[in-house]
Amino acid sequence: MFLEVFAVRRKDYTEATGISLTCENRRLIEMTGARIRSSALFPDRAEIILPSKATLLCAGSYEELVTRMEKAENGFARAKCR
Repeated sequence: MFLEVFAVRRKDYTEATGISLTCENRRLIEMTGARIRSSALFPDRAEIILPSKATLLCAGSYEELVTRMEKAENGFARAKCR
């Protein structure tokens, strides 16, 4: 299962979500060994913890990411461009 998100490293994150929605921040994450959780810093955002222990903050909530994964086709949950 792969999940496409707009994500940045926690140290580079800003509350202005629109700044994160750039091609440079688009990530295709292999979910094997990765975890998703709600962000304690930003209640409307999710965090993905990678197997390497790096944490990415996503321009989307936990519920949005889980819903996209439920609707994934062929193992790919693509991000909707805004």
